[in-house]
Amino acid sequence: MKYNEISHFSHPQHKLKFEYSEVPFKCDGCKEVGIGSRYKCSASCDFDLHMHCALPSTTISHPFYTKCSFQFLSSPPGNVPRYCNACEKDVNGFVYHCNSCGFDLHPCCAKLPMVLNDGEVKLFLYRKVSREFSLYKCAT
Repeated sequence: MKYNEISHFSHPQHKLKFEYSEVPFKCDGCKEVGIGSRYKCSASCDFDLHMHCALPSTTISHPFYTKCSFQFLSSPPGNVPRYCNACEKDVNGFVYHCNSCGFDLHPCCAKLPMVLNDGEVKLFLYRKVSREFSLYKCAT
């Protein structure tokens, strides 16, 4: 096996190869849109996984949910519709789930950095946006 290829339980037929794409794709793990780094089927099946879905942590914690311990699941638990407690979109595939409180996070939402810094501008991840910040609009 090459260093940039992996085997994944969700697609055992073929190896997945690491690549970078500037074209959006739909992750076959969490069912959310992605762009950039991904693992793609080395055959021609059009199977893609976000980095976070291809190489998930078994359990995670998150600074916004200090009492939670999230476990990676390949499908949402139970028979009722689930939603991500971060972005409030439906959960349709891979998910991080807290058994004690029932919270869910998409893998990409769970792995968002707290600060993005390009050297000129810093963007901070907040649990809730205050009304003051919601009035600002990007000038570009």
